Amino acid sequence: MEPVLTRRDVTRLEHSIFEVHRRTRTPATGTIELEALLDAATVVRSAEVAPDVVTMNSRVVVEELPCLRRTTVTLVYPGDADPERAKISVLAPLGRALLGSRVGDLRQLEVPGNAPRQVRIAGLDYQPEAQGEFDL
Repeated sequence: MEPVLTRRDVTRLEHSIFEVHRRTRTPATGTIELEALLDAATVVRSAEVAPDVVTMNSRVVVEELPCLRRTTVTLVYPGDADPERAKISVLAPLGRALLGSRVGDLRQLEVPGNAPRQVRIAGLDYQPEAQGEFDL
């Protein structure tokens, strides 16, 4: 199933990718994959996104399979990433897997140097758009 993204998230993510490219002069890890995700997505207005879709700044309950270990993370823009506070960059493999997913979706994580892992989107503790917060 193709990801669902808000127009605002797409615009801000395109700007973030541009800034990463401008600073590094070479494609940074994850930017090519994120660009492909943006191209494949269904784009909707923020007010139209379903409350079970992971958008930027969502707090997501992720379940690792097959061990069923649950973790709660917040999906953030690259400059806001802080793994110690469970703030995961959209450029990270987990971040890209979460963006545009729905609660209940299964996603495969391809982490360089590691065996592929599968996660399930177990829940959304917070989605900005569902709370009427469209400027995060």
